[in-house]
Amino acid sequence: MNTKNIYSKNIGIIIFLFSYCTLIFSFFINEDGSGRGASGDFLATYPFILALQENILVDPVQFTLVHTPLHFIILSFVEYIVSDPYVIRLIFCLTSIILPIFFLKALKFNNPEKLNQNLIILSSCIFFFPAFRYTSIWANDLITSLIFFTISIYYFKKWEINQSKVLNKNIVLQIIFLALATYTRQYFAVFFIYFLYRYYRIINLKSFINLFIICTITSLPVLAYTYIHPALITGQHMSINSINYFLLGNSSMISLYLLPIIIINLIFGKIELKKDIFIYLIISSIFVFLISLNFDPINWQGGGVNMMISKILFNNNIYFLFTSIFTYTFFIYLFLEKKINIILILILIFMFFSFQAYQRYYEPMFFLIFFTLFETNLKNVFTQKSSASLMLLSYCIVYYLVAISDFIYN
Repeated sequence: MNTKNIYSKNIGIIIFLFSYCTLIFSFFINEDGSGRGASGDFLATYPFILALQENILVDPVQFTLVHTPLHFIILSFVEYIVSDPYVIRLIFCLTSIILPIFFLKALKFNNPEKLNQNLIILSSCIFFFPAFRYTSIWANDLITSLIFFTISIYYFKKWEINQSKVLNKNIVLQIIFLALATYTRQYFAVFFIYFLYRYYRIINLKSFINLFIICTITSLPVLAYTYIHPALITGQHMSINSINYFLLGNSSMISLYLLPIIIINLIFGKIELKKDIFIYLIISSIFVFLISLNFDPINWQGGGVNMMISKILFNNNIYFLFTSIFTYTFFIYLFLEKKINIILILILIFMFFSFQAYQRYYEPMFFLIFFTLFETNLKNVFTQKSSASLMLLSYCIVYYLVAISDFIYN
């Protein structure tokens, strides 16, 4: 076998390993986000890791933290053995590969080929999401929660293959890992709605009742911890007055990941610009216009990258509002393609019901959810054509390079 054939048959693995190596390289140069936010979070919360060794119920708000504490509890055990923040970060960075690996394993359930190079390329995209890199390098709880969440999805996909009508170990493990994600960042609790609905449609009544009891039991630690530390809820800046802000901001942030998927499908002729698409566009435009009438983003902590582009490059909100219109247009498309998608759409839009939402919250969460849980033909081109997966990977690399250059902020 010549070198060219070896390369073509292993291109996915080569790209995956190279992508992982770039993450490790970035660790050694202490790569960080804009304003050194990731390193700042690590330094601010490291005393909380130490305090947990003395009292597991210590108030996280004292350390500027408003998340459930499992990630920090885990690190406190590691710190007890290692006692070196740099080594802890290195261990965390190296083990963050678990996330793209389980994403790949989840993808393979719908693509049973023994080794699909396209799927490996697709999973390599995760390495180039800026939030994944920064939070891996600086041992952030975002990564821990996403690892638990992705393993949860893996067990759900494993159940979905046969769709057992009785409670089995795959369902139990899926719920346990989703609970662990919730113990790490409380907002993952909203995904219980989706999974319980999916199980309700398939499993028998007795099994569903038992499953609901398990869910209730797994929720007790979070409820108890929230009762002891109510700032986990009150510190999230939630308000009914924020509804137009998060409806615009969350959808705009999602557009950053949805845009390349739609463009690549258009390039390969998987989406036709028929009259229906323009009807969705008109409906979305009217909706966005109505909720933007009372939109005044002064001192607003939301909107993500597109809001910054709109403000700094264009000095208005027009581009930002257009990105929101784009997302709602294709959310309508996804809903009409498969009605079950509406649950995920509503979760993604409403899960950050707050004046304070950041781009990193959806990164790479939307990517994971779209390719594993959404039921849509828009995913097919990426598993069928290497060129499509490579185009998406290229987009992620360009996005990452722009992010580390701080082009928007300069």
